[in-house]
Order: sequence, then C-alpha cells, then structure tokens
Amino acid sequence: MKKLTRMKLINWHRFNNCTIEFGDSTLLSGENGAGKSTLLDAIQFVIICSTGYFNKAAHENGKRRLTGYIRCKTGKENQPYERTGEISAHVALEFYEESKDKYFIIGAVVDSASEGQETTVRYLMENTRISDDLFLYGNQVKSIAEFRGSNIDIRQWCKTNVEARRMVTARLGRIEDKFFRLIPKALAFKPIDDIKDFVYSYVLDEKEVNIDVLRENVRTYQDMERTLDNVKKRMKKLKKIQELYQRVQERIEKDRMYEYFLKRSDLELVEGQLSSLETARKNEEIRLSQAKAQLEMLQKERSEKQEIATNIRVELRHNQEFVALEEEKKELKRLQDKRQEAMNEGTELKKSVAQAARDCESLLRTMGAGDTSGYSAAVSAEMSQSANAENGTGADFASCIREYRKKLQTLDGDINVTEIKSLTDDVIHFKQMRYGEQQEEQAQLKIRLNQNQTEWEKLSKKINKLKRKKLTYPSGVELLVESVQEEFAGIGREIQPGVLCEMLEIKDEEWRNAVEGYLNTQRFYVLVEPENFDIALGIYDRLRREKKVYGVGLINTKDLEKYDTAPAGTLAEVVTSQNKYARQYSNMILGKVQMCERYEDLKKYSVSITKGCMRYQNRVASAIKPEVFRVPFIGKNAFTVQLAQAEEEFQKLSETMENQEKKLSDTKEILGLLSTESDVDIKYRLDVIATLRMLNKSIDKCEENIRKLKENSTLIQKQLQLDELEKVLRGLDYTISSDTEKIGGMRARIQDLVARKQTLLEKQVTGKSEVTALAADAGERLNSWNREYKEALGVRSIEQFQSEYFYKLPSNKRKYNSERCQIAKDNMINAMVEYKTEHDFGAAASLEGFPEFEAVYERLKNSELLDYEEKVQSARHAAETEFQEQFLAKLQENAGIFWSQLDSDTQKFADQIANGVAKVAEVLEQQIADTTLIDYSSLRSDFQDLLTDMDADSGDFADNFEEYMRNAILNSMLKEDYMDRLIEWREKLYNAMDDGMTEDEYNALKAEGQQIANEMKAKRDALSEIYGFGKDDDEEREASKKGFASMSQDSANKLDGSFAVMTSHTYSINEEVKSINSGTEKIAEKLSYLINMDKNMAEMLRGNDTIVSHLSDISNYTSNLVEIREFMYAVKLGIDTLNTKGITLKR
Repeated sequence: MKKLTRMKLINWHRFNNCTIEFGDSTLLSGENGAGKSTLLDAIQFVIICSTGYFNKAAHENGKRRLTGYIRCKTGKENQPYERTGEISAHVALEFYEESKDKYFIIGAVVDSASEGQETTVRYLMENTRISDDLFLYGNQVKSIAEFRGSNIDIRQWCKTNVEARRMVTARLGRIEDKFFRLIPKALAFKPIDDIKDFVYSYVLDEKEVNIDVLRENVRTYQDMERTLDNVKKRMKKLKKIQELYQRVQERIEKDRMYEYFLKRSDLELVEGQLSSLETARKNEEIRLSQAKAQLEMLQKERSEKQEIATNIRVELRHNQEFVALEEEKKELKRLQDKRQEAMNEGTELKKSVAQAARDCESLLRTMGAGDTSGYSAAVSAEMSQSANAENGTGADFASCIREYRKKLQTLDGDINVTEIKSLTDDVIHFKQMRYGEQQEEQAQLKIRLNQNQTEWEKLSKKINKLKRKKLTYPSGVELLVESVQEEFAGIGREIQPGVLCEMLEIKDEEWRNAVEGYLNTQRFYVLVEPENFDIALGIYDRLRREKKVYGVGLINTKDLEKYDTAPAGTLAEVVTSQNKYARQYSNMILGKVQMCERYEDLKKYSVSITKGCMRYQNRVASAIKPEVFRVPFIGKNAFTVQLAQAEEEFQKLSETMENQEKKLSDTKEILGLLSTESDVDIKYRLDVIATLRMLNKSIDKCEENIRKLKENSTLIQKQLQLDELEKVLRGLDYTISSDTEKIGGMRARIQDLVARKQTLLEKQVTGKSEVTALAADAGERLNSWNREYKEALGVRSIEQFQSEYFYKLPSNKRKYNSERCQIAKDNMINAMVEYKTEHDFGAAASLEGFPEFEAVYERLKNSELLDYEEKVQSARHAAETEFQEQFLAKLQENAGIFWSQLDSDTQKFADQIANGVAKVAEVLEQQIADTTLIDYSSLRSDFQDLLTDMDADSGDFADNFEEYMRNAILNSMLKEDYMDRLIEWREKLYNAMDDGMTEDEYNALKAEGQQIANEMKAKRDALSEIYGFGKDDDEEREASKKGFASMSQDSANKLDGSFAVMTSHTYSINEEVKSINSGTEKIAEKLSYLINMDKNMAEMLRGNDTIVSHLSDISNYTSNLVEIREFMYAVKLGIDTLNTKGITLKR
C-alpha cells in the first residue's frame, strides 16, 4: 500500500510555504473560504495531471484556473492578483510505500512569466522526503530549471500530461485509466439518488467518445512541430550566416597571405637592390682611383709646361716693344668689352624704337591721321575725343606723334640726340595725360557694368520665378509669408497665408492701371483666416524685432461680412475674388473709390479716379506715377505680363551690357597704345649711339698699334712660342678641370650610393620585422604560403609578380580578392539583418557581432534542437497512442449505436475521416515506391506478363526479381548515403558561382565531385559483389536458378496466386478494410477504416515522415480535429433519450 504522508505547497493561492501532514485518515474541515477546495485541487493537480477540475469539491461548475492559484487571485479591480511578475510555484505529494519501506515524491513545478502564460512539468523522486531545501534557495523559490538542476534524485521528468499520467499510473500500481476520471468525481462528492447512476458513474467504464485528450495531444504535437520548424529555419539561416562568415574569413585569410607576399617580395626587392648598389659602389670606387691617377699625370705635365712659359715671359719682359705690345693688347681687350656692352644696349634700343614706332602708327590711325582699318570705330572715336579735349584741339599731340615717328625711323643716320630727347619728353607728356583720362573712363565703365550685372542677375531670378508662376515681392513680404507658412505647418494648420494681389482678379482690363496704381503697396498685404490672425501677428512682431521687417501689411479679416457686396460705380466693382475674405477687404478699400470717365468729374466725389490714373482724394488731385502700375501684380494674367516685361527688359539690359563690355575692351586697347614704357627706354638709351661710334674709332687705332709692334721677327718667334705654350696650358687646364669635375661627380655618386644603401638597410630591417611578424601570425599556414609564393613567383621578376598581384590596373589579384571579400561581407551582413529583423535579435550585423550569431547556432544545434526533437517525437507518439487506444477504439465500440443518430453534416464529417485513412494508404504506397523504385501496377503488370508468357521459365522470373531488387538497392544506397553530400556539393557550387568562382574553388569542387563519384562506384561494386547483380547474364541466371531451383507450371500458377494475394494486401488499404465489414451500411463501412487503422499503425510508425505528413492531411480533412467537438455536441442532442447498454455520450 502507498500512503499519502505529506504535501508541500509553495505559492499555491494563499499558501506561500506550507507543509501539511497526513495520517491514516485525515479530515479536512473548515468554514467556506478556509481553503479546503484549494488543498484538494492541489492534490488532484498532481495526481490526475489536469487543470480542468478545479473547485469541483466546492461547486460542480467551478471555474478556477491555474493562474488564479499560483498568482493568488483576489477579485479586486485595482489589484486582481497578489503575486505579480515572474512566479514559480510547487505542489509536491510525499508517499510512503509500506511493502518496500521507502518514501517517494510525486510533484509539479509551475513557472509563470505573466498572467495566463504557465509552463508546468511533473516529476518523480525516489527515496526522498519533503524538505524546504528541495524547493528553495534560502527564501527564493526555485524555478523549473533551478529545481531540476539542483535535485539529482529526480527519476522521471514529464513535460506533457500524457507522460505524467503514465508516470503516475506506473508508480501508484498500474491503476486503470478511469482512476483519473473518478478522482474528480470523488472529490466533488455529488449526492447519489439513483443506484444505477452510481453504477454507471463509479463502477462501469464510461463509454464516452472524448476527444479532449486527443485534441490536446494533437495541439501539443503541432505546437512542438511548429517550434521545431522555427528552430530549423533559424538554424538554416544561422548556418548560412556561418558559411558566409567562413567565406569572408577565407577572403581575409587570403588577403593576409597576399600581404605576406607583398612584404616578402618587397624585402627580396630591397635585398636585390642592396646587392646592386654594393656592386655599383665598388665599380665607382675603381673608376675614381683610375681618374685620380690620370689627374696627377695631367697636373705634372701642366707644371712642366707652365715653367717653360714663365721663363719665356721673363725673357720677354726685358723687351720694351713686348711690354708696349702687352699694354696695347690689354687696352684692346678693355675697349672690345665696352663695345660689347654698348652693342647690347643698342640692341635693346632698337627693340624699344620698333615698339614705339608701332605704337605711333596705331595712335595716328586711331586719331584719323592715318589708315584706320583694323581698329574699331569706338577706339578711333574715343581717341579723337580725348585728343580734341586738350585745348579744344588734338593737333599738337598728332603733330608731335608724327614727328616722333619720323625721327625714330632715322636713328641709324646722323642724329641730334638732344633734339630727339626733347621730342621724346613731349610724347611722354601727351601720352601720360591721355592715359589718366582713359583710366578714369575705364573705372566709370566698370562701375556701370557691375551695376548692370547685379540688375541682370535680379532679372534672371525674377524671370525664373515668373516661369514657375511665382511673383517677386518685397523681401519683407516674402519673409513674413514663409515664416507664417512654416509656423502653420508646425502646428497643423492646413490653410496657408496668401498675398492679396494673388487672390484678386480684375474684370475690366481698361481699369487695371487704376486699380494697381490706387492699391500700390496694399497689393502686397498678407491675408490670413480670422482665427489665424493673432498667431500671424505674433510671428510678424518677432520678425520686426529679430530681422527688422517693417512696412508689411497683415490684414485682419474678422468682421468684414458687411463688405460682401461691391458698391456700384466704384473700383471694387471691377475687382473680384474666389476668397471671400479677399473680396470683402477689396470691397472695403476700393468701394469708396468712384470711377470717373472724365477728369472733370473727379471733384464730385470725395475719393475718385480715372482710367488714366488721375486720383482725387482729400480734396487733392494727383497723377499716380506710371512706375507704380507699370508692372502688374493682380490676377492670373499678372504672371504673363510681368514675364513679358521682364524678358524685354532683360534683353535690353543684355544688349547694353554687351556694348559696355565692348567699350571696356576698347578702352583697355587704348590704354595699351598710350603706354610710355618704350618711350622712356628710348630716352635713356639714345646716348649709346654716340658711344658706339667713339669706341669703334678707339679700337681701330689700338689694333693699328699692335700690328706695328708685331713686325719685330725675334719678338714674333718668342711670342709664337709663348702663344703655343699658353694654348697647350689652356687645353691642360680644361682637361684637369673636366677630370676634377668628374672625380667630384664620382665621389658624389659614391656618397649617394652609400646613403641609398643606408636607406635600403633600414627598409631591410623594417621589412624583415614585418615578414617575421606575418610569418608568426601565419603559424602552421606559413609552409603552404611559402609554397604558393614560390609557385606564384615562378620565373617572373619580382616587379612583374608585384604588378600582377598588387599594382596592375584596373584590377589585380589582391584587389579582386578584396572586392570578393566585400561582396561576401555584404551578403553576410544582409543575412544578419534579415535574421535580426525576423527574429528580433539584438546582436550587431557585422563581423564583430558574428560570435553572438554563432553562439545561438551552437546552442540550438547542441541543446535546444535535440530537446525540441525529443519533444516533437514524444508529442507525436502521444497523439498516435491516444488516437489508437482511445479515439478509434471507442468509436468502434459505439459506432453501431449512435451512427443512425448522426445528422448528415456529421456523417459527411466522418466520411472525410475515412477518406483520410485512404490517403494514408496512398502515402504509404508512394513511400514504398519512392524507396524501392517499384510501384504496384508495374510490379503486377510485369509478373502477369511473365505468367501469361508460356515460354517464360524460372530464369525469366528470377531476372525480373533481380532487376527490381537491383534498382531498389541502388536507389536506397543513393538516397541514404550520398544524396545529402550531393545536395551539399551542389550548394557549394552555387555559392562559389554566386560571388565569382576562383581557380582554387573550381579545382576543389572538381576534386570533391570526383571523390563522391569514386566512392559511389566503389560502393556499387561492393554491393555487386554481395548481391551478384554485377555478373554477366549467364552468371546472373545461374545464381537466380539457385534461388528458384526449377519452377513447373503448377509452381508458376501457385506463384501467380501468391502475387495476387500479396497485391490485394499492399495496393489498397480501402479494399482490405471493406472486406472486414462488407455487410454494414455505407457509413459504418467508412468507420471500419478507423476501427482497423490500428492494425496499420506499426507500418505508419516505420515511416515517421509519412505519418507526420498524413496527420497534417487528417488535420486538413477534419478542420484540425477541433471541429469534432461541435459535431459531438450535435450527436448528444440527437440521442439524449438513448439509454441502452449503459452508453452515455458526452461533449
């Protein structure tokens, strides 16, 4: 016997932490609300593993829920529950087993994250008694996970009600299923008035068709399956992210390898350059040594020659004629140098004379004193005007220029320098005077042109605005309108402000000028709705203070209703508006202005105006300036008129600016002609003419003296010898100087080579450090990097290698790898973003955030996925068991009785279930065909053809069997051993092609495909050896004969009969089920499929995937089985009076 000894309640209604002791017999007694039902509900919550019978002890129709118990429902509106937040609750029953003298605990743990969201698990602990440390950490209640992790004595752990009931049934002594139904009835203890009701309710098994458990199991299974599908989808996406990450890492790794290649090739290049520099330095030092030796020889030779020349000079110095000759030579050299300077100055004088002559010609032409072709009329007129301005005539200036030009043309002859200098001063004076006048004119032109340019830009902007049908208003008006629009938009006001002239139309164009002129600036008043006036006024006041906006009118349109009608004969009569406020305001302003055809009638009215814009007001008549109304603003046509006016004005202004720019250009030309630079230069260089004449005479005289002195023969011989020596010395000096420069160049090159070598040595140290660091980072990959580097380098130079891998444009291998890396990274980030969006994941979509994605994948892969698969398998098994043991069996027992009471809808519903069974047969048959590659019709047809072929022998039958078996075996091998690998290979191929397949990827995929093909062939050959279907036809026939020794016609007939029987069992479950109950009515016949479905359940279990698919089909056919509840209720209504054989049908 097993006795209940203690019960532990934690967070169960008002029992926060309570341990209750039980004796052999225990009485629960107390007033209403004391908690008796609460304790009984706790017991049945653990024992019957259900929450559907709470409070039955207090009220038959009790409506308590699990949430109310664990959160302690109070019923108060402001605080419905005493416990809030995340709650964990425990109910544990301690039993004593007398036969084994030991204790065990059956209990339940509930976690509730929020109201109505509870997770319940039930457990069994052996050899354990109730104590607080089982359920608490100090004062903290253990959650489900904490409870399971801290108690090693837990023997069973049940997550579903079906599992929990099995556990309770097994541990309490194989009690019957009715135990779980009778316990709630016993707790309720409803008074029994009829012994028959007692027998039916408490003794006999109730033959009810109850689908609650089935529905719960199916729902649990479906929920678990959906969760599993979701986990698998997440894993698939995470795996894709992982693959993309690996691809990025591979590209990054390749970039590191390329970086190693670059640094290593740079280092080798530096080392090669160092070797070349060292060789060049040694060669340069050899050449330097040779040059020094050559220089010493030349210097020695020069010393010898110099000594001989010195002796000759000493000898000649004692000769007076020689001394005189030397003095004459020195003088000649001085005079020649001075003449060269004078000639250079004379060349400059000729240039200035030529320029001055050209300027004179141009000036004379511009002044009309010569040919004016090639010069603009503006230049000529400007120059003439300037010339005539001096004393009323330009004759002096023209004659001066003409005389100056004439003198310049005769400079090569005998000239009077003083006279030319005086004339040049006059020319300079005249030019400077004219130059100042032209500069002033140029400045004025620039000012006018700048003013016109500003006006041109304004007109251009105005035209652009007018083309957009937008008028240009005073800046204050535009600023106020824009500010009010922004403010209204910010506070949600739909009606925007407007300018009065845009809201008005003039009906009679003859009176347009009068209306435009009279309103003047009032046309630009800003109009808003009455309710918006105060807001707009506040904005205006702020603009007045902050941006100095003055003189803009803001119309208050409130209380203008009395001006709805325009007075007859007034200006208001020719003005209309679609806006009522604009119309009222114009009527108010213009309604007092009388229109007069004749100016004589003006004085008849207090305020009046004519079409010609003669205005009379305040007893004063005045004509409105045309500038006021010349540009129209009122009405839709104002845009067109203003645009035409602006374009005309723009055209005129453009022409004016073009003329001004031409005139400015001409003025610049005149200023160039008035330049005095050449004239001043001539003035100060004129003396060089006389100087040259004098120097030429002096040189001639010196040369004559030298000729006479050289007529002495002895002197001539010595002089010739000295001249020859001096010539040789000059040659030696040139050679020595040249060799000295070469030696200096060699030394400089050696120093440069040394400096470059030092720089390269520093680069070598840095390069070695970088290569060493990259090699250390590579680790085990270094050997493969080095191999690939040598293969890549091959016979190419380092420069060629670096160009191909790093520097070639537009693309090189490293750049290509970088681009591929970026593409892979973008794909990975896109996949991460997609995952984050769909699953509300908080990790960063980046390389840095990948570990968090990977951690989720590993957690799902290693723990949650397996856990969910276990849950789905358990839920599916529970659904199948409940479907077989409870639903089908009870339908079978009750079918004959209640079928006739079913209405047509219910019968149709049952038909759908039967059709679902037929679907199972079809799915199973399809699975067999997919696995073996043999379908029923072809199997029967093939063997029937053999049987009808009287010439066929047993070997033919064996061949047929052999063919079927070979295809089935090879198909099974392909599906079980290689399809996943082939699919994976295909995905790799797609991914490689998606981001650009490299040569390495191509070779790897080719090798992997070849390996799979080789393995498949080897496996096929091995199967051929085992089963013998790889032998030739004679061997196959011989092997088949061993299996089918010899078949007579009788044997064949028997075999045909066996095949017929076999096919009748395998082709159609419908046919088999019909043979079981062929005598029943049509609906009973349909239900027989359900009765006999348990016979096929073993076969269903062998095809798990098919069963899952079929259960889904049944769910579709039967509206997910939930609708059975409503149909069963209809059954109950139809057979309420049925009371035979103790059968009761309940909803």
